[in-house]
Amino acid sequence: MKNNYKINLENKERKTMLKLNLQESRIFGRICYGFGRDEEGFVYIKEDEANVVRMIFDMTINGYSLQNIQTELFNQGIKSPSGKDTWTRDVIDKTINNYRYVPHIIEFDTYFIARGEKELRCRYIRS
Repeated sequence: MKNNYKINLENKERKTMLKLNLQESRIFGRICYGFGRDEEGFVYIKEDEANVVRMIFDMTINGYSLQNIQTELFNQGIKSPSGKDTWTRDVIDKTINNYRYVPHIIEFDTYFIARGEKELRCRYIRS
């Protein structure tokens, strides 16, 4: 009986944690690309979208520009978060800058390195 209680408690704690992460996973009032929300309001990872996010970070680390990432996503037929055929560079930039993907979709090291690589290639000085 105790073991069942512990399992149920762990599931409840996990759901509570995911529910708390719902607030963290929102940007501009919407849930971030790569995450979904079930009928109970709990956040879960959409693996197909999460793989796209990982691919964007990998391309960034490997020296792809925002334009190159945009072209590659279009060539692979990957729809933007809004369902359009083409991702905007702004959306790709926001994806790379979005800390909400750590640690559920990408590791902190990947996030940190990708941000650094992107900043090195940035044409504009940010203050």
